[in-house]
Amino acid sequence: MQTPLQRILAEKYPREDAPTRARSPTRATFLTPQRQLANAAQSRQLPRGRVSRTIADGGWTWFWSPGLYGSRSRREAIDLCRQATVTSADASGAMQDLVALANPPAPDGTPGVRVEFEGSDSAKARAAREISNLLDRLHLPLHELVNHELREVYQAGGCGEEWYPNRSRTGVAGVELIPPEELTLRRNGDQREFWQDGNDRPLHPATFVYTPYGTRGRDELGTPAMIAALTELERQAAITLGIDKVIRLIGQGIFLEVGVPKPKPGELGVESEDDPDYAAALADYYAAYLDTVTSARDLGVAAVEDGASIKSIPLTGNVGGLSNLEEMNALKVWSGLLTQPFLRGKLDSTTQALAEVIYPITLAHAFNMRQTATRSLEFGLNLHLRLSGIPARASLAFQEPPNPFRLDHANAAKAQAEVDEKYAQLYGEPYIAWAAERDGFDPQEILRARKKRAAQAPTPPEGGDTNDETAE
Repeated sequence: MQTPLQRILAEKYPREDAPTRARSPTRATFLTPQRQLANAAQSRQLPRGRVSRTIADGGWTWFWSPGLYGSRSRREAIDLCRQATVTSADASGAMQDLVALANPPAPDGTPGVRVEFEGSDSAKARAAREISNLLDRLHLPLHELVNHELREVYQAGGCGEEWYPNRSRTGVAGVELIPPEELTLRRNGDQREFWQDGNDRPLHPATFVYTPYGTRGRDELGTPAMIAALTELERQAAITLGIDKVIRLIGQGIFLEVGVPKPKPGELGVESEDDPDYAAALADYYAAYLDTVTSARDLGVAAVEDGASIKSIPLTGNVGGLSNLEEMNALKVWSGLLTQPFLRGKLDSTTQALAEVIYPITLAHAFNMRQTATRSLEFGLNLHLRLSGIPARASLAFQEPPNPFRLDHANAAKAQAEVDEKYAQLYGEPYIAWAAERDGFDPQEILRARKKRAAQAPTPPEGGDTNDETAE
Protein backbone atom coordinates (compact mmCIF):
# COMPACT_ATOMS: atom_id res chain seq x y z
CA MET A 1 0.00 0.00 0.00
CA GLN A 2 1.38 3.36 -1.04
CA THR A 3 1.80 6.18 1.42
CA PRO A 4 0.25 9.58 0.57
CA LEU A 5 3.68 10.90 -0.37
CA GLN A 6 4.29 7.93 -2.69
CA ARG A 7 0.95 8.52 -4.39
CA ILE A 8 1.85 12.18 -5.00
CA LEU A 9 5.21 11.14 -6.43
CA ALA A 10 3.56 8.54 -8.67
CA GLU A 11 1.20 11.18 -10.05
CA LYS A 12 4.06 13.65 -10.56
CA TYR A 13 6.35 11.06 -12.21
CA PRO A 14 4.01 8.80 -14.26
CA ARG A 15 6.94 7.26 -16.19
CA GLU A 16 8.28 3.80 -15.51
CA ASP A 17 11.38 5.21 -13.84
CA ALA A 18 9.34 7.21 -11.33
CA PRO A 19 10.85 7.10 -7.83
CA THR A 20 8.99 4.76 -5.56
CA ARG A 21 11.03 5.25 -2.36
CA ALA A 22 9.91 8.00 -0.03
CA ARG A 23 12.34 10.89 0.27
CA SER A 24 12.45 14.19 2.06
CA PRO A 25 10.25 16.68 0.17
CA THR A 26 11.93 19.84 -1.05
CA ARG A 27 10.43 23.28 -1.41
CA ALA A 28 9.85 22.62 -5.12
CA THR A 29 7.65 19.62 -4.20
CA PHE A 30 5.07 21.92 -2.60
CA LEU A 31 4.94 24.44 -5.48
CA THR A 32 1.49 23.95 -6.90
CA PRO A 33 0.79 24.67 -10.58
CA GLN A 34 -1.13 27.76 -9.48
CA ARG A 35 1.87 28.98 -7.48
CA GLN A 36 4.21 28.35 -10.41
CA LEU A 37 1.94 30.32 -12.73
CA ALA A 38 1.82 33.17 -10.22
CA ASN A 39 5.61 33.22 -9.98
CA ALA A 40 5.94 33.26 -13.75
CA ALA A 41 3.48 36.13 -14.00
CA GLN A 42 5.36 38.06 -11.35
CA SER A 43 8.70 37.55 -13.12
CA ARG A 44 7.19 38.88 -16.35
CA GLN A 45 6.35 42.09 -14.48
CA LEU A 46 10.02 42.72 -13.63
CA PRO A 47 11.84 45.33 -15.75
CA ARG A 48 14.41 44.14 -18.26
CA GLY A 49 17.36 45.93 -16.73
CA ARG A 50 18.04 49.20 -14.95
CA VAL A 51 15.26 51.78 -14.52
CA SER A 52 17.16 54.45 -12.55
CA ARG A 53 19.07 57.16 -14.39
CA THR A 54 22.22 59.13 -13.68
CA ILE A 55 23.83 62.19 -15.21
CA ALA A 56 25.91 59.80 -17.30
CA ASP A 57 22.76 58.70 -19.15
CA GLY A 58 22.18 62.14 -20.66
CA GLY A 59 23.47 63.15 -24.05
CA TRP A 60 25.66 65.91 -22.60
CA THR A 61 28.11 63.72 -20.75
CA TRP A 62 29.26 60.16 -20.70
CA PHE A 63 31.30 60.04 -17.53
CA TRP A 64 30.51 60.23 -13.85
CA SER A 65 31.75 63.47 -12.40
CA PRO A 66 33.85 62.79 -9.31
CA GLY A 67 32.39 65.91 -7.71
CA LEU A 68 34.00 68.53 -5.52
CA TYR A 69 35.23 68.60 -1.96
CA GLY A 70 33.84 71.94 -0.89
CA SER A 71 35.36 74.50 -3.25
CA ARG A 72 38.23 72.20 -4.23
CA SER A 73 38.50 69.74 -7.07
CA ARG A 74 39.09 66.10 -6.24
CA ARG A 75 42.71 66.12 -7.36
CA GLU A 76 43.46 69.39 -5.53
CA ALA A 77 41.90 68.16 -2.29
CA ILE A 78 43.76 64.84 -2.35
CA ASP A 79 47.02 66.65 -3.12
CA LEU A 80 46.48 68.89 -0.08
CA CYS A 81 45.78 65.84 2.08
CA ARG A 82 48.99 64.18 0.93
CA GLN A 83 50.99 67.35 1.65
CA ALA A 84 49.42 67.70 5.09
CA THR A 85 50.48 64.21 6.19
CA VAL A 86 54.06 65.23 5.40
CA THR A 87 54.16 68.82 6.66
CA SER A 88 51.72 68.71 9.61
CA ALA A 89 52.74 66.89 12.78
CA ASP A 90 49.07 66.44 13.75
CA ALA A 91 48.04 64.96 10.39
CA SER A 92 51.08 62.71 10.16
CA GLY A 93 50.73 61.50 13.75
CA ALA A 94 47.00 60.82 13.43
CA MET A 95 47.52 58.83 10.23
CA GLN A 96 50.33 56.75 11.70
CA ASP A 97 48.26 56.06 14.83
CA LEU A 98 45.36 54.72 12.77
CA VAL A 99 47.71 52.63 10.62
CA ALA A 100 49.32 51.17 13.75
CA LEU A 101 45.93 50.32 15.26
CA ALA A 102 44.67 48.74 12.02
CA ASN A 103 47.82 46.69 11.36
CA PRO A 104 49.76 46.26 14.63
CA PRO A 105 52.84 44.00 14.83
CA ALA A 106 52.84 40.65 16.59
CA PRO A 107 54.07 40.51 20.21
CA ASP A 108 57.48 39.29 19.01
CA GLY A 109 57.86 42.34 16.74
CA THR A 110 57.21 40.53 13.46
CA PRO A 111 54.44 41.74 11.09
CA GLY A 112 51.02 40.99 12.50
CA VAL A 113 49.18 40.43 9.21
CA ARG A 114 49.09 36.88 7.85
CA VAL A 115 47.29 34.94 5.12
CA GLU A 116 44.83 32.17 6.05
CA PHE A 117 43.27 29.65 3.68
CA GLU A 118 40.00 27.74 3.30
CA GLY A 119 39.68 24.43 1.46
CA SER A 120 40.91 20.88 1.70
CA ASP A 121 44.20 20.16 3.44
CA SER A 122 46.02 19.50 0.18
CA ALA A 123 44.53 22.62 -1.45
CA LYS A 124 45.50 24.77 1.53
CA ALA A 125 49.06 23.45 1.42
CA ARG A 126 49.37 24.22 -2.31
CA ALA A 127 47.76 27.64 -1.80
CA ALA A 128 50.22 28.50 0.99
CA ARG A 129 53.19 27.71 -1.26
CA GLU A 130 51.80 29.68 -4.21
CA ILE A 131 50.90 32.75 -2.14
CA SER A 132 54.29 32.67 -0.44
CA ASN A 133 56.01 32.64 -3.84
CA LEU A 134 53.76 35.48 -5.05
CA LEU A 135 54.48 37.66 -2.03
CA ASP A 136 58.21 37.07 -2.47
CA ARG A 137 57.94 38.38 -6.05
CA LEU A 138 56.07 41.58 -5.16
CA HIS A 139 58.02 44.81 -4.86
CA LEU A 140 56.55 45.49 -1.40
CA PRO A 141 56.19 43.07 1.53
CA LEU A 142 52.67 42.19 2.62
CA HIS A 143 52.63 44.32 5.78
CA GLU A 144 53.81 47.39 3.84
CA LEU A 145 51.20 46.76 1.14
CA VAL A 146 48.57 46.85 3.88
CA ASN A 147 50.06 50.02 5.39
CA HIS A 148 50.25 51.67 1.96
CA GLU A 149 46.59 51.02 1.27
CA LEU A 150 45.63 52.26 4.75
CA ARG A 151 47.45 55.52 4.03
CA GLU A 152 45.71 55.76 0.66
CA VAL A 153 42.34 55.44 2.39
CA TYR A 154 43.30 58.19 4.81
CA GLN A 155 44.74 60.57 2.22
CA ALA A 156 42.75 59.77 -0.95
CA GLY A 157 39.54 57.98 0.03
CA GLY A 158 40.19 54.56 -1.49
CA CYS A 159 42.76 52.19 -2.90
CA GLY A 160 43.16 50.89 -6.44
CA GLU A 161 45.25 47.89 -7.45
CA GLU A 162 45.87 46.13 -10.74
CA TRP A 163 46.96 42.54 -10.21
CA TYR A 164 48.27 41.81 -13.69
CA PRO A 165 48.84 38.18 -14.81
CA ASN A 166 51.91 36.66 -16.38
CA ARG A 167 52.01 36.11 -20.14
CA SER A 168 50.80 32.53 -19.85
CA ARG A 169 47.96 33.63 -17.51
CA THR A 170 48.81 30.93 -15.01
CA GLY A 171 49.20 33.31 -12.10
CA VAL A 172 49.65 36.89 -10.98
CA ALA A 173 52.94 38.43 -12.04
CA GLY A 174 52.75 41.56 -9.86
CA VAL A 175 50.63 44.41 -8.57
CA GLU A 176 50.48 48.04 -9.65
CA LEU A 177 49.25 50.54 -7.06
CA ILE A 178 47.14 53.21 -8.77
CA PRO A 179 46.49 56.51 -6.94
CA PRO A 180 42.74 57.22 -6.63
CA GLU A 181 43.12 60.77 -7.99
CA GLU A 182 44.17 59.29 -11.33
CA LEU A 183 40.88 57.39 -11.72
CA THR A 184 37.61 58.40 -13.33
CA LEU A 185 34.46 56.32 -13.06
CA ARG A 186 32.52 56.07 -16.32
CA ARG A 187 29.48 54.17 -17.51
CA ASN A 188 29.27 51.91 -20.52
CA GLY A 189 25.62 50.94 -20.73
CA ASP A 190 24.90 49.37 -17.36
CA GLN A 191 28.56 48.60 -16.61
CA ARG A 192 30.88 50.75 -14.52
CA GLU A 193 34.34 51.30 -15.93
CA PHE A 194 37.45 52.71 -14.27
CA TRP A 195 39.63 54.88 -16.49
CA GLN A 196 43.11 55.97 -15.56
CA ASP A 197 44.44 59.35 -16.64
CA GLY A 198 46.48 59.00 -19.82
CA ASN A 199 45.13 55.53 -20.63
CA ASP A 200 43.20 55.03 -23.87
CA ARG A 201 41.21 52.06 -22.56
CA PRO A 202 39.47 51.18 -19.29
CA LEU A 203 41.15 49.06 -16.66
CA HIS A 204 40.16 45.41 -16.94
CA PRO A 205 37.57 44.37 -14.32
CA ALA A 206 39.13 40.91 -14.00
CA THR A 207 42.50 42.26 -12.86
CA PHE A 208 41.72 45.71 -11.42
CA VAL A 209 39.94 46.36 -8.14
CA TYR A 210 39.05 49.65 -6.52
CA THR A 211 37.70 49.86 -2.99
CA PRO A 212 36.31 53.25 -1.91
CA TYR A 213 36.02 54.68 1.57
CA GLY A 214 33.35 57.19 2.60
CA THR A 215 31.22 57.24 -0.55
CA ARG A 216 28.63 60.02 -0.74
CA GLY A 217 25.81 60.80 -3.13
CA ARG A 218 26.79 59.87 -6.67
CA ASP A 219 30.49 60.01 -5.88
CA GLU A 220 31.46 56.35 -5.65
CA LEU A 221 35.19 57.03 -5.66
CA GLY A 222 35.18 57.76 -1.92
CA THR A 223 36.27 60.59 0.35
CA PRO A 224 39.64 60.98 2.08
CA ALA A 225 39.25 60.13 5.75
CA MET A 226 41.02 63.38 6.76
CA ILE A 227 39.21 65.70 4.31
CA ALA A 228 37.30 67.59 7.01
CA ALA A 229 40.54 68.76 8.62
CA LEU A 230 41.86 70.70 5.60
CA THR A 231 40.19 74.00 6.49
CA GLU A 232 41.29 73.78 10.11
CA LEU A 233 44.83 72.87 9.05
CA GLU A 234 44.97 76.01 6.91
CA ARG A 235 43.80 78.06 9.88
CA GLN A 236 46.34 76.28 12.06
CA ALA A 237 49.10 77.33 9.66
CA ALA A 238 47.91 80.96 9.82
CA ILE A 239 47.78 80.84 13.62
CA THR A 240 51.26 79.36 13.71
CA LEU A 241 52.61 82.18 11.55
CA GLY A 242 50.98 84.74 13.85
CA ILE A 243 52.40 83.06 16.93
CA ASP A 244 55.86 82.98 15.36
CA LYS A 245 55.62 86.70 14.73
CA VAL A 246 54.60 87.38 18.33
CA ILE A 247 57.43 85.18 19.58
CA ARG A 248 59.91 87.23 17.59
CA LEU A 249 58.51 90.41 19.12
CA ILE A 250 58.64 88.94 22.60
CA GLY A 251 62.24 88.00 21.97
CA GLN A 252 62.92 91.66 21.28
CA GLY A 253 61.42 92.52 24.65
CA ILE A 254 58.80 95.19 23.91
CA PHE A 255 56.59 96.58 21.21
CA LEU A 256 57.56 100.15 20.28
CA GLU A 257 55.06 102.84 19.43
CA VAL A 258 56.77 105.77 17.65
CA GLY A 259 55.04 109.15 17.43
CA VAL A 260 56.33 111.32 14.60
CA PRO A 261 54.99 114.85 13.88
CA LYS A 262 53.52 115.23 10.45
CA PRO A 263 55.97 117.14 8.19
CA LYS A 264 55.02 120.05 6.03
CA PRO A 265 55.00 119.55 2.24
CA GLY A 266 58.00 121.82 1.84
CA GLU A 267 60.03 119.60 4.20
CA LEU A 268 59.35 116.71 1.86
CA GLY A 269 60.41 118.59 -1.25
CA VAL A 270 56.91 118.97 -2.74
CA GLU A 271 54.70 121.99 -3.15
CA SER A 272 51.47 120.68 -1.58
CA GLU A 273 49.70 117.54 -0.40
CA ASP A 274 48.07 117.32 -3.83
CA ASP A 275 51.43 116.71 -5.44
CA PRO A 276 51.61 113.15 -6.95
CA ASP A 277 54.92 112.53 -5.15
CA TYR A 278 53.58 113.57 -1.74
CA ALA A 279 52.41 110.07 -0.59
CA ALA A 280 55.68 108.35 -1.48
CA ALA A 281 57.76 111.09 0.14
CA LEU A 282 55.65 110.89 3.34
CA ALA A 283 56.09 107.11 3.51
CA ASP A 284 59.86 107.43 3.13
CA TYR A 285 59.86 110.07 5.90
CA TYR A 286 58.12 107.77 8.39
CA ALA A 287 60.23 104.76 7.30
CA ALA A 288 63.38 106.69 8.15
CA TYR A 289 62.22 107.03 11.77
CA LEU A 290 61.41 103.31 11.95
CA ASP A 291 64.82 102.38 10.62
CA THR A 292 66.46 104.62 13.17
CA VAL A 293 64.48 103.16 16.10
CA THR A 294 64.75 99.49 15.12
CA SER A 295 68.46 99.71 14.35
CA ALA A 296 69.11 101.18 17.80
CA ARG A 297 66.81 98.74 19.67
CA ASP A 298 69.64 96.38 20.63
CA LEU A 299 71.56 99.30 22.16
CA GLY A 300 68.56 100.33 24.26
CA VAL A 301 68.69 103.94 23.06
CA ALA A 302 67.45 105.85 20.01
CA ALA A 303 68.14 109.43 18.87
CA VAL A 304 65.23 111.25 17.15
CA GLU A 305 64.34 114.83 16.35
CA ASP A 306 62.65 117.09 18.87
CA GLY A 307 58.90 116.53 18.74
CA ALA A 308 59.05 112.79 18.09
CA SER A 309 58.19 110.34 20.88
CA ILE A 310 58.84 106.64 21.53
CA LYS A 311 56.54 104.60 23.78
CA SER A 312 57.27 100.99 24.85
CA ILE A 313 54.37 98.51 25.27
CA PRO A 314 55.14 95.20 27.10
CA LEU A 315 53.76 92.17 25.19
CA THR A 316 53.71 89.50 27.87
CA GLY A 317 50.37 90.64 29.26
CA ASN A 318 48.64 90.71 25.87
CA VAL A 319 49.43 87.29 24.37
CA GLY A 320 47.63 85.05 26.83
CA GLY A 321 44.73 84.47 24.43
CA LEU A 322 46.96 83.00 21.75
CA SER A 323 47.24 79.64 23.51
CA ASN A 324 43.45 79.44 23.87
CA LEU A 325 43.02 80.26 20.19
CA GLU A 326 45.55 77.61 19.21
CA GLU A 327 43.95 74.98 21.45
CA MET A 328 40.45 75.71 20.15
CA ASN A 329 41.58 75.22 16.55
CA ALA A 330 43.60 72.13 17.48
CA LEU A 331 40.45 70.41 18.79
CA LYS A 332 38.79 70.97 15.41
CA VAL A 333 41.86 69.70 13.60
CA TRP A 334 41.96 66.51 15.67
CA SER A 335 38.27 65.87 15.10
CA GLY A 336 38.74 66.13 11.33
CA LEU A 337 41.79 63.87 11.47
CA LEU A 338 39.82 61.08 13.25
CA THR A 339 42.07 61.27 16.30
CA GLN A 340 41.53 62.08 19.96
CA PRO A 341 43.15 64.78 22.15
CA PHE A 342 44.77 62.27 24.50
CA LEU A 343 46.41 60.57 21.50
CA ARG A 344 47.93 63.92 20.58
CA GLY A 345 49.35 64.43 24.07
CA LYS A 346 46.54 66.50 25.66
CA LEU A 347 45.99 64.59 28.91
CA ASP A 348 44.84 67.32 31.30
CA SER A 349 41.11 66.79 30.69
CA THR A 350 41.06 63.07 29.82
CA THR A 351 40.02 60.56 32.46
CA GLN A 352 40.25 56.79 32.15
CA ALA A 353 36.47 56.52 32.05
CA LEU A 354 36.33 58.97 29.15
CA ALA A 355 39.20 57.21 27.37
CA GLU A 356 37.34 53.89 27.61
CA VAL A 357 34.41 55.50 25.80
CA ILE A 358 36.25 57.32 23.02
CA TYR A 359 39.14 54.89 22.42
CA PRO A 360 36.82 52.28 20.81
CA ILE A 361 35.68 55.01 18.42
CA THR A 362 39.26 55.43 17.22
CA LEU A 363 39.56 51.63 16.90
CA ALA A 364 36.37 51.57 14.82
CA HIS A 365 37.83 54.15 12.42
CA ALA A 366 41.01 52.07 12.10
CA PHE A 367 39.07 48.84 11.47
CA ASN A 368 36.88 50.50 8.82
CA MET A 369 40.03 51.61 7.01
CA ARG A 370 41.39 48.07 7.38
CA GLN A 371 38.33 46.56 5.69
CA THR A 372 38.83 48.82 2.69
CA ALA A 373 42.46 47.77 2.30
CA THR A 374 41.72 44.10 2.97
CA ARG A 375 39.22 43.77 0.11
CA SER A 376 41.71 44.98 -2.49
CA LEU A 377 44.51 42.72 -1.27
CA GLU A 378 42.34 39.61 -0.96
CA PHE A 379 41.11 40.22 -4.51
CA GLY A 380 44.67 39.85 -5.84
CA LEU A 381 45.56 36.82 -3.71
CA ASN A 382 42.44 34.91 -4.77
CA LEU A 383 42.93 35.90 -8.40
CA HIS A 384 46.35 34.24 -8.25
CA LEU A 385 44.83 31.08 -6.75
CA ARG A 386 42.16 30.92 -9.48
CA LEU A 387 44.71 31.37 -12.25
CA SER A 388 46.89 28.70 -10.63
CA GLY A 389 43.94 26.28 -10.55
CA ILE A 390 44.00 25.83 -6.78
CA PRO A 391 40.53 25.29 -5.19
CA ALA A 392 41.20 27.34 -2.07
CA ARG A 393 40.36 30.78 -0.80
CA ALA A 394 42.78 33.21 0.86
CA SER A 395 41.90 35.80 3.48
CA LEU A 396 43.91 38.20 5.61
CA ALA A 397 44.04 37.91 9.39
CA PHE A 398 45.43 40.63 11.61
CA GLN A 399 46.98 40.87 15.02
CA GLU A 400 44.59 42.85 17.17
CA PRO A 401 45.96 45.89 19.02
CA PRO A 402 46.63 45.41 22.74
CA ASN A 403 43.81 46.35 25.07
CA PRO A 404 45.04 49.06 27.47
CA PHE A 405 42.07 48.39 29.76
CA ARG A 406 42.52 44.61 29.99
CA LEU A 407 42.95 44.46 33.77
CA ASP A 408 39.92 46.67 34.40
CA HIS A 409 37.81 44.61 32.00
CA ALA A 410 39.00 41.37 33.60
CA ASN A 411 38.00 42.61 37.06
CA ALA A 412 34.63 43.72 35.72
CA ALA A 413 34.10 40.32 34.05
CA LYS A 414 34.99 38.54 37.29
CA ALA A 415 32.49 40.63 39.23
CA GLN A 416 29.84 39.97 36.56
CA ALA A 417 30.49 36.22 36.74
CA GLU A 418 29.97 36.26 40.51
CA VAL A 419 26.69 38.13 40.05
CA ASP A 420 25.59 35.67 37.33
CA GLU A 421 26.33 32.73 39.60
CA LYS A 422 24.11 34.09 42.37
CA TYR A 423 21.30 35.01 39.95
CA ALA A 424 21.52 31.55 38.34
CA GLN A 425 20.92 29.98 41.73
CA LEU A 426 18.04 32.36 42.36
CA TYR A 427 16.24 32.26 38.98
CA GLY A 428 17.49 29.01 37.45
CA GLU A 429 17.47 28.16 33.74
CA PRO A 430 15.65 31.31 32.46
CA TYR A 431 18.44 33.52 33.74
CA ILE A 432 21.14 31.14 32.44
CA ALA A 433 19.57 31.25 28.98
CA TRP A 434 19.37 35.06 29.08
CA ALA A 435 22.98 35.42 30.24
CA ALA A 436 24.20 33.02 27.54
CA GLU A 437 22.45 35.03 24.84
CA ARG A 438 23.87 38.25 26.30
CA ASP A 439 27.40 36.87 26.02
CA GLY A 440 26.90 35.63 22.45
CA PHE A 441 26.27 31.93 23.10
CA ASP A 442 23.42 29.67 22.02
CA PRO A 443 21.19 29.40 25.11
CA GLN A 444 19.91 25.92 24.20
CA GLU A 445 23.42 24.55 23.75
CA ILE A 446 24.46 26.00 27.11
CA LEU A 447 21.46 24.42 28.86
CA ARG A 448 22.06 21.05 27.16
CA ALA A 449 25.72 21.12 28.17
CA ARG A 450 24.79 21.87 31.79
CA LYS A 451 22.32 18.96 31.87
CA LYS A 452 24.90 16.65 30.30
CA ARG A 453 27.51 17.55 32.89
CA ALA A 454 25.00 17.09 35.67
CA ALA A 455 24.07 13.64 34.35
CA GLN A 456 27.71 12.57 34.09
CA ALA A 457 28.62 13.74 37.58
CA PRO A 458 29.21 10.72 39.91
CA THR A 459 26.57 10.25 42.58
CA PRO A 460 27.95 9.12 45.97
CA PRO A 461 26.25 5.97 47.28
CA GLU A 462 23.89 6.26 50.18
CA GLY A 463 25.44 5.54 53.53
CA GLY A 464 28.99 6.25 52.40
CA ASP A 465 31.54 4.28 50.36
CA THR A 466 30.62 0.57 50.17
CA ASN A 467 34.29 -0.33 49.76
CA ASP A 468 35.15 1.25 53.09
CA GLU A 469 36.32 -1.56 55.42
CA THR A 470 34.93 0.29 58.41
CA ALA A 471 31.43 -0.06 56.99
CA GLU A 472 31.36 -3.77 57.89
